[in-house]
Amino acid sequence: MANERIYLSYATAAVAVAAVPLSFFGPGGLRLAVIGLLMLAGPGTALVLLLRLDPPRSMQATGVLPLSIAVAIAFSLAMSTLVATAMIYAGLWSPPAGVFILTATTLALLGFELKRSRTTLAGAK
Repeated sequence: MANERIYLSYATAAVAVAAVPLSFFGPGGLRLAVIGLLMLAGPGTALVLLLRLDPPRSMQATGVLPLSIAVAIAFSLAMSTLVATAMIYAGLWSPPAGVFILTATTLALLGFELKRSRTTLAGAK
């Protein structure tokens, strides 16, 4: 289970980092896929990893995975909406800046999760 969390963290960080240069230039289809994936699941996946909504290893815990997916998508879409609304109200509309803010949020949450898991591992020794 720990390896799955690490792979998911790496994949989320890779999508977040790849979205920043693609927000300025690149093929349209690739831009849509990467930035769309960041806006749909980036910060939310990092939040779910930070909150550790892992399904326990039992037959009764079947509802945790759909809950984790729903929380990840809902938080990501809420963050995307809040960033866009704040930029509109401030009169500073810049889609690349919005992508950068979402990337920074995602990487910050992943960093907190990494720090917490290293602290937990250090305490276990």
